[in-house]
Amino acid sequence: MSIIEIMVFITVLIISVIGTSGYRYFAAMDISRSDAEMTAGRIASQLCESWKGIGGGSSSYSPLPASDPSIGLSITASTSTLAPAKPSTFTLLQNGGYYKIVSDNNSTYYATMSYYTVNGTKPTDPNLETLNVIVSWPLNPSSNDATANNSFCLTDLLVTH
Repeated sequence: MSIIEIMVFITVLIISVIGTSGYRYFAAMDISRSDAEMTAGRIASQLCESWKGIGGGSSSYSPLPASDPSIGLSITASTSTLAPAKPSTFTLLQNGGYYKIVSDNNSTYYATMSYYTVNGTKPTDPNLETLNVIVSWPLNPSSNDATANNSFCLTDLLVTH
């Protein structure tokens, strides 16, 4: 074997190792992002379903105090500066509507809960409640930067009489 063959072999080996390392890095980043999005979806679903089931769609519903080890979430009140903005035509829950949620893996999420009511035109018509939960989380979880967020929005319809 000549020195040129050895150098070509080493070059090919280095290129393949760098390519594999890059693939693994981006795969790990995608897994991390998808895990954060799935957790946000689970949080939004949990909040919306408990609002519908336990709260009956009431504007005075509150998910507080909620520290439930079985679901791995700790929920506390938050401020509007950290939580995502509500849709312009919706009304926040009466107790504030902004929440800070810490998941079981210590990731921080912020939620905004709001609703919109469409009253029936006749007394026998049902009222329609549109329940809205928006969950946001930092783009870079290690920085916890509230200005650069991803968000997940879940809107559900509830018929009340």
